[in-house]
Amino acid sequence: MQDEQDDITLDNETGIDDSVLAEEAQGDAIKKLKIKLREAETKAKENLDNWQRAQAEFLNLRKKDEESKIEFLRFAKSELILELITVLDSFNQALSHGQEDVKPIYGQFMGILKSAGLEEVDPKGKIFDPKEHEAVSMKKTDRQEEDHVVLKVLQKGYAMGGKVIRPAKVIVGEFVA
Repeated sequence: MQDEQDDITLDNETGIDDSVLAEEAQGDAIKKLKIKLREAETKAKENLDNWQRAQAEFLNLRKKDEESKIEFLRFAKSELILELITVLDSFNQALSHGQEDVKPIYGQFMGILKSAGLEEVDPKGKIFDPKEHEAVSMKKTDRQEEDHVVLKVLQKGYAMGGKVIRPAKVIVGEFVA
């Protein structure tokens, strides 16, 4: 019975073992610190993810900007070459009228334009394609294989980088039975 009274009196005492309370307080503090650590780790991971996403977006933007610059330069170059094609047409007209003295200059000029990426489009004998040719007129033909075929090129067409910058002006065959 004495032991039971001692137990009862211990509970009533205000001087409970401080080490137990200190351990409980430390346990609570450790739990709180662990929670804060998890929150900080989550926040750090979120910040890292956001930073990596921003880096990727920046690299994509830089790549897109470079592509835009290249496309702009290609467009500017094609616009200049398109204007120079009129000079090329004058050379072609002079050569077709027998003025052989312009042939070396024409060759040099054409070499420069080809090195810049200009290609002549020669559609004669090919099926008419409105993306590459401009039909000026139709010519009736009694040969079925000439139906919708380019019979004559009135003005040369030109392409640059696989893209038509000036369609060829042509006469297209029309089969009449």
